[in-house]
Amino acid sequence: MKVSKSDYYRNEMDIQYQPPGALQLGVGLGLVEYIPYQIRNSFVSLLSLLRPKATTDLKRRKFPIDDLADELDPTTAEKREFWEKEFGVIITHDVDTKEGYRFGLSKFVEMEQEMDMVSTFNIVPDSFEYKIDPDFIASLVHDGFDIGMHGLHHDGKFAFLTEEEQRERISRAAECAKNLKLPSIGYRAPWLHRTKRMVQYLTETGYDWDSSFPDTDDSTIGYASTGSRTIFPFYPLYRKEGGWIQSSLVEIPVSMPQDWTLLYYYKLSEESILRVWKKKMEYIKSRGGLAGFILHPDQEDFGHPKHHRAYKALLKIIQDADPELLTCSDLARRWKKKFPPS
Repeated sequence: MKVSKSDYYRNEMDIQYQPPGALQLGVGLGLVEYIPYQIRNSFVSLLSLLRPKATTDLKRRKFPIDDLADELDPTTAEKREFWEKEFGVIITHDVDTKEGYRFGLSKFVEMEQEMDMVSTFNIVPDSFEYKIDPDFIASLVHDGFDIGMHGLHHDGKFAFLTEEEQRERISRAAECAKNLKLPSIGYRAPWLHRTKRMVQYLTETGYDWDSSFPDTDDSTIGYASTGSRTIFPFYPLYRKEGGWIQSSLVEIPVSMPQDWTLLYYYKLSEESILRVWKKKMEYIKSRGGLAGFILHPDQEDFGHPKHHRAYKALLKIIQDADPELLTCSDLARRWKKKFPPS
């Protein structure tokens, strides 16, 4: 198929992901499993100070707002008409740790239910920290919450695996989703470590949606200054047999900075974090796009009780903005109906 300039940027065709060798060594030794999160996050904060500033030539994406692909896309005006209100919001939670699964998840559910909100929880189906209770997951789905697969493991190794190993992990995660009898099969790459083959394997395995592409990323090691440069869902492309093929899954961009990024990479106060989120959400509302959040229920992130008050404040900010609030699965179903893949 012919690739437009907006497709070129949305699919990050100008980017080669380059996770550093030191990261590969660290995950290979299992440091993700054994080093306490306080030390890991302090190390990330140190890296943020030591990382050399990108030059104009190397700065491929602007943070925190970069929607160049939408500016180049003649169908953007039509996409704005998708929402039943002025813009859309999706709240997602990546459940990375035992504390996040056992305690933080339920607390997030409680706070959201108090405000008549629902969200999408991305769980690790074969976690080294927690075991999934099918009855608990079924109760969440019954209450209107959405469940996606957060890879197969959360060990940081996905980007360094062979293509067959990547395919195997994606396939096994889909099997777990089917065994849980989820209404749809969704995916988020652990650590947002996507690869050039990931979309192909997700498509061939039958996933309904993916949410692994930030609009602009300034902090993920090996992926800094990357992003899809869009605040709208889209059908991603993958390369096969010398040509580009449009996927049938809906890509739901992560268009809001993660709690983890703002807490540890930028070391912002809760008040500053809320201002960043509010300002960007107002921009997205003005453009009629989608504000896609990642907030972690884990102790090191907004799942810690000390941040619960700030999370309630964020929910109130979202509520006052009066968006159409959707889950990933609901959005994917509606998007395919409104804009069928070609």
